[in-house]
Amino acid sequence: MPQQDHKSVRTAGSASSRPGRELLSRGRIARRVAELGDQIAARYDRGELTVLVVLSGAVIFAADLVRRLTVPVRLEFADLHSYPGCSTRSQGIQAGARLPQSLGGRDVLVVDDILDSGQTLGWLLEQVGRQGPRSLSACVLLRKDRADLRRRVEADWVGFDIEDLFVVGYGLDYDNLYRNLGGVHVLEPGQREGAP
Repeated sequence: MPQQDHKSVRTAGSASSRPGRELLSRGRIARRVAELGDQIAARYDRGELTVLVVLSGAVIFAADLVRRLTVPVRLEFADLHSYPGCSTRSQGIQAGARLPQSLGGRDVLVVDDILDSGQTLGWLLEQVGRQGPRSLSACVLLRKDRADLRRRVEADWVGFDIEDLFVVGYGLDYDNLYRNLGGVHVLEPGQREGAP
């Protein structure tokens, strides 16, 4: 699979206002999120669920997902980053704040935007697991089709499997841009490099 350059630097205001082709439409995402919410609610019908949201990319996905849940929900947040600035490949985990320390004995669902290298989700599941939750599961919106992923970590629920592309929209970003797009779009190399 082609490797994407993670060292390209964009000058202020040079990102294209329109990303590339739409990979997933707003309607298709909404239908799948509704299905995921129903499936998760059915598993946790015994009581309260703690949803641990990975900031910042999963916020929009998580907001839509938890509104589909019919069980009592507690929201917690993990401020983790693995794509700083203009990176298009994981640069390793950077924790911006301490993780919640009150997850022991709870049913915990980790919600993340994308399963790419598996480093972030794997690390977070390990950290939460050390607290002794009653149960621990994970839901991601997107999972990239990479041969090494399933050997590292797996999610219990996956919204969509996609090709190994750099995508933005519906919470996913490039240099903190494009999160507000309703669908998921491919961001082409020229757009990342700031071509006028």
